[in-house]
Amino acid sequence: MSLFTTYRRVLSVALIAAVASMGWAAEAGRPEAVDAARAASAQKLVEQATAQRERMLADHAALTKQLKTATEEQRKAILARLEEQRKAFEESQRTLAKLIRDEQRRQRQETASPRR
Repeated sequence: MSLFTTYRRVLSVALIAAVASMGWAAEAGRPEAVDAARAASAQKLVEQATAQRERMLADHAALTKQLKTATEEQRKAILARLEEQRKAFEESQRTLAKLIRDEQRRQRQETASPRR
């Protein structure tokens, strides 16, 4: 799978999670202040994912541009950096996905538990 496809899928998951979390809050009939705070939290996660995606795309584009004119030794170093960036990105996206899943789980539990 290409790096661009991975970015697109991760951003899609983040957006879906944000929209779903806003929908669950609205369905639960929560006060507007709680809904607004959750929407802001979800929006913040989406913005973080988008900013990270943009940084990674810019770095990747710069490195691939350098790769075209690089010597063999420089090519190896650039390819190693690209691989490092890919691994770091995947790790951060796993962490973000875990945060989103945890938030969704917490919201489902709050929705299922009776209010007092």
